[in-house]
Amino acid sequence: MRKIERKNTSFLVASSTISRIGDTLFDYVNNSFLASVNMNSMVLVGVYQALENIIGAVFNLFGGVIADRFRRKKIIILTDFLSGVICIFLSFVTSQTWLMYAIILANAILALLSAFATPAYNAFTKEIVEKDEITLVNSYLQTSTTLVKIIVPVLSVGIYKWIGIHGALLLDGVSFLFSAIIIALIQPILEETRKTDDFSAKLVIDDLISGFRYVAKNRQLYLLIALSAGVNFFMAGYSLLLPYSNQMFPKIPENVYATFLTAEALGGLIGAVISGRISRKLSTSQLMLLLVTFGCFVAAAPIFYIIRPSIFLLALSPIGSGIFMTLFNIHSFSLIQREVASDYLGRVLGIIFTVAILFMPLGTTLFTILLRPDNSFNFLFIGVAVIALALVFLQFLRNENQAS
Repeated sequence: MRKIERKNTSFLVASSTISRIGDTLFDYVNNSFLASVNMNSMVLVGVYQALENIIGAVFNLFGGVIADRFRRKKIIILTDFLSGVICIFLSFVTSQTWLMYAIILANAILALLSAFATPAYNAFTKEIVEKDEITLVNSYLQTSTTLVKIIVPVLSVGIYKWIGIHGALLLDGVSFLFSAIIIALIQPILEETRKTDDFSAKLVIDDLISGFRYVAKNRQLYLLIALSAGVNFFMAGYSLLLPYSNQMFPKIPENVYATFLTAEALGGLIGAVISGRISRKLSTSQLMLLLVTFGCFVAAAPIFYIIRPSIFLLALSPIGSGIFMTLFNIHSFSLIQREVASDYLGRVLGIIFTVAILFMPLGTTLFTILLRPDNSFNFLFIGVAVIALALVFLQFLRNENQAS
């Protein structure tokens, strides 16, 4: 990696880390504040979270169009700056009633800004390093993300108690502004093409349609997006079952749910570190092998439980699944970033994010109907389903490679 690439990578990882710290703190303090307002606060928390998901599903597609039409660096700086200003403004709202509704509105606006920033952010990676270094950059980003997930929620408790909702919101705003400043220091090595100030509803729709056509013409890309949808469908079931881990494995006296969350985060961290040290260009067959291994570790949980109801033996399942899901996510995402033309990358990523968001509630609904929370073999079903999905797509991708 050249000096300019190392410098760009350091700035991108630093900006991403600071921004994610702000996001995590923002969500924690806002959820805590809304939950403490009154006995009907669950409705407020539900509205707060639902608006975020709905806006993300609807506007990620348009965010991809914007990322391909305008300069991605400017989009990221502008969205971070506006997010910072909104958080700082919130910190000066003193009335609890006004603050309650202002937080819900502000979160909706931040979700909208994020829908435009996320495709630009992920497409921007291709402009700051050479193609062969994208996987390494993604492994650094995933490592920092995992560390934030592990450390910041614990720190958020103390920060919220120490400086309160207003101080935490001010800190959020400052973190977004710092993130924008750091992005401004990045020097892209790939000159952006087809950037224009022209903008209209017709152009947005035309760009969106051309993005779908690009995906439809690239069968391998189409298959990877369909695979992503399938994986997210079953991951929704996995996430749904996690809080019921204690009921599924009743012979284990320890808190199984907390252990699974911790072990999964540890596995994710290990996977992110390993990713930067293995081949930076995995084939689609190797990607499917990672997914099969993930499914095996998920399916192994009830088998470990039958062999011996030990929390330490059972923890091998989430550690292993965390490692291989992280490896799969990093390398499949890097493959898409490398292979998709830069002019279409924002739209393709927007399509992927939208598909992922749409399929998760479908999975949650179906598995809520099909599965019983006290069935010890739930994870076996999810794991085997993921293995079958990976094997089916392995054959599809092999056929596509032979045809091309």
